[in-house]
Amino acid sequence: MIDKNDPAAVRKHVFHTFFLTAVFLLILAILYVTVLSVNQRHGKNLAQDETLALDLSAWNFNSQGMNFLESGWQFYPDQLLVPADFDENSPTFDNKLPRNDASSLPHFSNVRITTAGWRNIGTSATSNSSDLIASEIDAFGYGTYRMVIKVSDANRMLSIDFPEIEQAANIWINGEHVKSIGTVSTSKDEYIAGEATVNLKVMPTSNGLIEIVIVCANYALPYGGICWTPAIGTTTQIDNLNLVSKMWITSVFTLLILVIITGFYVSFTFVSKKKYYFFILIISMSLAYEFCDKAFNPLPGNWNRLLQTTLFLLMTLVATLHFASILPKDPDSFFDRLNNWDVHIIFSVTCLLLIVFWINPQYLYNIKTIWIYSLFVAIVNLYNLMRILYAVLHHIEYRIFHLFSAITALVIFSTMQVRTQQIFFIPLHSIGILLMIFSAATYFTVSYVSTYSQVSRFTVELELAVKEKTKNIAKVNAELILANKMLLENEEARKKMMSNVSHDLRTPIAAIRGYIELLLNAGCKISEETHEKYLKSMHTRSMQMEQMIDDLMQLTRLESGGITLNTQTLSMNDVIENLFELYQGECKNTGKTITIDLPETDPLNVIGDPNHLIRVLDNLIVNAMRYTFDTGHIEIIAYRETTTPDEDNVHIIVKDDGSGIPSSEISYIFDRFYRASNSSSQKNGSGLGLAIVKSIVEKHGGKVWVESVENLGSAFHVLIPATSIS
Repeated sequence: MIDKNDPAAVRKHVFHTFFLTAVFLLILAILYVTVLSVNQRHGKNLAQDETLALDLSAWNFNSQGMNFLESGWQFYPDQLLVPADFDENSPTFDNKLPRNDASSLPHFSNVRITTAGWRNIGTSATSNSSDLIASEIDAFGYGTYRMVIKVSDANRMLSIDFPEIEQAANIWINGEHVKSIGTVSTSKDEYIAGEATVNLKVMPTSNGLIEIVIVCANYALPYGGICWTPAIGTTTQIDNLNLVSKMWITSVFTLLILVIITGFYVSFTFVSKKKYYFFILIISMSLAYEFCDKAFNPLPGNWNRLLQTTLFLLMTLVATLHFASILPKDPDSFFDRLNNWDVHIIFSVTCLLLIVFWINPQYLYNIKTIWIYSLFVAIVNLYNLMRILYAVLHHIEYRIFHLFSAITALVIFSTMQVRTQQIFFIPLHSIGILLMIFSAATYFTVSYVSTYSQVSRFTVELELAVKEKTKNIAKVNAELILANKMLLENEEARKKMMSNVSHDLRTPIAAIRGYIELLLNAGCKISEETHEKYLKSMHTRSMQMEQMIDDLMQLTRLESGGITLNTQTLSMNDVIENLFELYQGECKNTGKTITIDLPETDPLNVIGDPNHLIRVLDNLIVNAMRYTFDTGHIEIIAYRETTTPDEDNVHIIVKDDGSGIPSSEISYIFDRFYRASNSSSQKNGSGLGLAIVKSIVEKHGGKVWVESVENLGSAFHVLIPATSIS
């Protein structure tokens, strides 16, 4: 919807709409003017000789084509004459044709043929009587047309085409009655209207003359007589007039069939197919209207006019339904508040008019009823245009194509009532129909291609998204499987650890309880030395329990972020040397040895928490001494390692030549509660030491890993960011 609070947006939308509409109307106007200008029946080189005969003796029909009998007629108003009423002594006639003298009767000469019939006989028409005034010729009445034509070839058959003679007529060629249309009479009661196009083959007289006498009567329409300039030419040329006209309608029908077929498949993309069905129905009825014209399908009596009028009114109703079906629902719109009463009114009036015409077809020729239904159709189409224009102005997403359709429909309905002479019978409104078909085909094709492109793009994007999601799901699934496996293994390790912890806790508790029982049972019988020994053992066992509980608490705090590091600049050389002196003393009187390898000039400074880093190295050294053999060797190596040009690390390695770790268990050795399967049950430990090491190192921005070969020993690596050498 247009933001009504933004006047600039509203003005821009309105200007854009009216600009495009003006351009479209200009294109329509140019198209229609072009068709009118190049397809008009205008006679060429029409000159009369001294006997007032139309002299076409210099006209070569084979090389110059057909000609049109636009002027040079004689018209006798209020007179019904026959060829015998004209002068037999006139030098322009074959003596075999007896004539009476009719030259003294009141008549007009050099009459021009127009779509208004005898109501407009042209400015060049002259009268032989002062009582005859062209402007006073009554629209309703009767009269006689006459023309004599002089041609060069007296032995060749020619054809004359009379597209429209209103309303009743009798035609004579060279004195022979050749055609009747309706019933000609001087009385309105005896007159019977009729409609037909006439294509007559004529043979000139021996001296190359063709006399045409046509008597006409009209008591219905505001025009009567010859209302369409006759064409004269060879039989092939005149036959081609109808052929081209029929080919035109056939081509439009073919295009309609293509639109129906392609539109049927495109309509599957529509939310509602009603607008498609209504559109096809409008075009089909328009072509049926063409086919019911007497030029293509002459029917007896009033059937041509009755069918065309019926289709004309039904098309108006269907057009209303079509444009109503494409309008967006807008509760605030005046048109939606009508609640379809507008459609009901149009439907009712249409049905009423059709009932009147079908019960009494004579109303088809009544000037008042013609004005009534023409005005009704004009009002309905203007109303449809207003609805579409309102929608385009108030719905910014609404396609202006629909506005162009409404304008084209208005033009089509308007031009159905336009009377114009044409060389080939190509009705003006059929141009609009053709334009609408092409526009709809283009619109449907572009919309379909656009929709197909969007669907194709969305399909590709969806396929990529599905592949990506599938890959992510597979990755997550693999991670879940691995996590589940690790959880199961951790659970197993937890159970194992709990068993170890239970065992490790039970052992000192059992020892403490045993010593207490010994003290209680012995009373004063034990020596002071034994008593002190028992107390020291109890103290040692309680310290083991305290250490185990402290490890659990510390690991929990490390993993939960409950410990804050008190960092400072720290020399790892000093830390390693202090620990070396401590454990070198413990190795005395055992088969185990311990050595260190440190740089002499680099203190290996780091930023860290002294207590926690000491705990890391202490755990690794204790672990190495615990799992090395009785005559094993422990080596501590430390050095500065340059990782990148701007980054140094202190690399510490604690190696032993003990039992090692099975290769399948190396990835779990830093997990909490985990103890290698080849570790002796006699070895003290809860499986928490290496987990604590890993947590502390990672909190210092470092990393830890192990290299181990079973029965050959292990090497634990610690990498901690170093500071510059001071």
